[in-house]
Amino acid sequence: MTVSVYQIQYSDDVVGAFDPAFIKYDCRADPEPEKRETAHMLRFYDEGAWVRHGAEHFGLVSPKFADKVRLGGTDVIDWMEANPGYDVYIINPYPQLSYWHYNVWTQGELLHPGVCALADALFAAAGHSIRVETLPRNTAASLLYSNYWVGNEAFWRVYMAFVRSIAAAADDLGADDREKLFGPAPHNAPATYFAFVFERLFSTFLVLHEGVAGLPYPYSREDVLGRCENDMERFIIGEWSAMIDAWDAAGRDDAEYRKLFANLEGMVRLYQAAASRAEAADQALVRGLIGRLKRALGRARRR
Repeated sequence: MTVSVYQIQYSDDVVGAFDPAFIKYDCRADPEPEKRETAHMLRFYDEGAWVRHGAEHFGLVSPKFADKVRLGGTDVIDWMEANPGYDVYIINPYPQLSYWHYNVWTQGELLHPGVCALADALFAAAGHSIRVETLPRNTAASLLYSNYWVGNEAFWRVYMAFVRSIAAAADDLGADDREKLFGPAPHNAPATYFAFVFERLFSTFLVLHEGVAGLPYPYSREDVLGRCENDMERFIIGEWSAMIDAWDAAGRDDAEYRKLFANLEGMVRLYQAAASRAEAADQALVRGLIGRLKRALGRARRR
């Protein structure tokens, strides 16, 4: 098995952010900031840049790969080469999110309100009978919020066709939807809704194509805990993650399971809101939230 990973260079400012195990992909001449990595990936695939290196598996990642994943390029490539036989390899920088978000779209609607309605409009315009509210659970086997994956040519071919059909459908949207799609989305840096719809297509594609053989990078429980941002997140990982992993492995995906994640997500949001203030009443609320989770955990374990 041979692997080539390319790293995007979209401006002079990111020149020093490259991993020596990767290959530079220069798109400074036409960075297309509104479409970000989606435009780069389509162009990369159409140009056939990977052919020159003859790799069986290839990927295209952003300059922030090392900062987000906290792994070196050599480590990731060695892991893939030690585990041959898969269509696509998934390196998710945020494995902790699977323990309080049901799937990539419930997480997306929380951070970027309106993204689900735009995705539904795009799917319909592209002729896909996909509705976000009916999409199943994203377990670790399909969870990803970025282009941090490496696939074989067969996977690239079918996935790029899927992405291209939806990207082309943007031109068929009504004026209001198109304006919102390319308008600013709530985020900690300038970005359009387009980027947040398209970064969720990978996980959507995987759950709709069960025949694709994918392998996620195996994070330890300690690794996942180390990526948590507060005590509530760490509490959920410590108390609930083993149970959620077992339910995911058994294929659980029912209305009660979805409700469980809605409750966990709500707890995290309330904790974040309370922890952002230093008042004693808020600290009491935090303790109360953890108490509620402990009682819910006890009920779940008795079932």
